[in-house]
Amino acid sequence: MRSAGGGPETFIDFANARSEPAVVHWLDYGGQRRQYAVLQPGEGYRQQTYVGHPWVVTTVRGVGLVCFLPDHRTLRAVVR
Repeated sequence: MRSAGGGPETFIDFANARSEPAVVHWLDYGGQRRQYAVLQPGEGYRQQTYVGHPWVVTTVRGVGLVCFLPDHRTLRAVVR
């Protein structure tokens, strides 16, 4: 997966429902992870992004947990 250009601006509301920290990364145009946030258990935040820009959430050790693809509507991305 990698980001593709040209999509409209949107938002993702990330929420960490795990008992451990979760790390939020944007996947850039080359498919490389770019860290944006570390969410402690129970924390959340709103991330500005674009349709066509995938996001991956990992453990602090870099193990992938889930990928999210933005929609034209703001959606909630709960990490379990």
